[in-house]
Amino acid sequence: MIEWLVFLVSIVPFIELRGAIPLAIVAGYSPEFAFVVCVLANMLAIPIAFVLLDFILPPIRRRVELVERMFRWSVRRVEKHQNLSLVGLALFVGVPLPLTGAYTGSLIAYLAGMDRKRAALAITAGVVIAGVLIWALAALGIIFI
Repeated sequence: MIEWLVFLVSIVPFIELRGAIPLAIVAGYSPEFAFVVCVLANMLAIPIAFVLLDFILPPIRRRVELVERMFRWSVRRVEKHQNLSLVGLALFVGVPLPLTGAYTGSLIAYLAGMDRKRAALAITAGVVIAGVLIWALAALGIIFI
C-alpha cells in the first residue's frame, strides 16, 4: 500500500520529489531505492503535463476569457526570456523548491514553444538533480516527514 502512496506523491504537482523521497525513507525503504523509484515516477509527470496542456488547455482557453488573457500574458513574459537555454530549464527544475518541478518546467517549455524532446530531456535532467539534492538531505536526516 505504501508503495502506491509513494508513487502517487511522486507525481502530484507541487509535492513531487520533495515529499515522495522523504516519505519513502520514513516508510522504511532504503534511500537508494527511494531515489530511484521516486525519480522514475516523477519523470512520468513530464508526458502527463504535456498531454494535459495539449488537450485540456486549448478548450479552456476558448471558453474562459480570463484563462485566455492569462495565457497570452504568460506567453509574452516567456518570449522575453527565449534566450534561456535548456540548461536553464534543467537548473530551474533542479532547484527543489515549490513551483519548480516537472510540471512547471513542462508549462514553461509549452509556453516558450520549445522542442518537446529536448525540453523533456532538460526537465528529466532537472528531476534527477532535484532528486539527488532531496535524497542527500533526506538520507542525512536534514529533511523528513
